[in-house]
Amino acid sequence: MLRFTIFILYTCFIWTDTIAQSVWELVIADNDIEVYTRNNSDSNIKEVKIHARIESSMNELVSALEDVSAHAEWVPFTLESKILKKISESDLYYYVSSDFPFPAKDRDVVIHYLREQDEQSGVVTTNSTAVPELIAPLEDFIRVPLFNSQYILQPYTDGVIEVLYTVQTNPGGNLPVWIVNFGITRGPIKTMNALKHLIASGKYADTYAVGIKEYSDRTY
Repeated sequence: MLRFTIFILYTCFIWTDTIAQSVWELVIADNDIEVYTRNNSDSNIKEVKIHARIESSMNELVSALEDVSAHAEWVPFTLESKILKKISESDLYYYVSSDFPFPAKDRDVVIHYLREQDEQSGVVTTNSTAVPELIAPLEDFIRVPLFNSQYILQPYTDGVIEVLYTVQTNPGGNLPVWIVNFGITRGPIKTMNALKHLIASGKYADTYAVGIKEYSDRTY
């Protein structure tokens, strides 16, 4: 009986904690893009979730995301982005440096990127995780110690991809938390709109990402 009671209490605790963690607050909606935030139990910096729909084939969209050297074309304040090591087309390490407004020092981050596609649904999932120790710190930058992000790309209707992006980060240094939280709710709108415009420009038309299949004429 005691074991059963402990189990019930433990289950309720986990369930309550999960519910608390799953509460997202809509903070911005613009041009079919929604930005949500929620409190992070491990940090004062909020987690961010973005929901959008992009007119694109899956190959175009994945090709754009994985064109690391071109990130400055759609990710605001990017100074440099380059691949450091490629294990495969869907497993790579890359470096990004970002311009921060004066007097804050610029930041850089080293990322391990992984991508997979579900064979049944066609959903593509990418995960990016900071690996700050992979290369030595650079004098002109503060190395971002924490960065975890995920794209879930779901075929919505023929020619449209539903995008769900979540990110948890800590830029490091001594930036006031309120400034960081303000920035992470505004930046995603610019970034997602820029990505939509990049796809619409046709830059990645007829491109193919290794291992990606198209799932057309389906509604989810």
